[in-house]
Amino acid sequence: MRKVIDKIIEVLCTLIMGYMVLAVCWQVITRFILKNPSTLTEEILRYLLVWTTMVGGAYAYGRHKHLSINILTKKLPFVGQKILDIAVQAVVIAFSIIVMIVGDLRLVETTSNQISAALHLPMPFVYASILVGGILIIFYALIFIAEDLKAIAEHRADAPVAEQK
Repeated sequence: MRKVIDKIIEVLCTLIMGYMVLAVCWQVITRFILKNPSTLTEEILRYLLVWTTMVGGAYAYGRHKHLSINILTKKLPFVGQKILDIAVQAVVIAFSIIVMIVGDLRLVETTSNQISAALHLPMPFVYASILVGGILIIFYALIFIAEDLKAIAEHRADAPVAEQK
């Protein structure tokens, strides 16, 4: 399941970034050469950047490419490292639920009657990126917890009987 989600995100972000490059080129041409800037591309780019940030951020988190401070973790024994990682993942899940999902649902409800200026796009579609990003982060955090629990179980199974007592 993880590989499928990763591939979907990779393709989606690649397509969005490719479209954004083309849209920026068009924006430059209309602004500086034609002297009539396109209002549509500016708004499209803004909203696509928000989507790319939220989905791409979740993807980076899922690939362990996010910023982390692990000076304390490195000083702990293996099982302690895994337990601390599980605690961190639990905090990430709580943050994602409280701030990203619940907060975004309130934001979507508040903006349910608003539309964007140039595209006439319902604003909940734009803000839904936060919800999608939060769900993806929770998905990856649950995978990390499962991997840590499996690693702890395997470590204990591999430990000599004398160490287990």
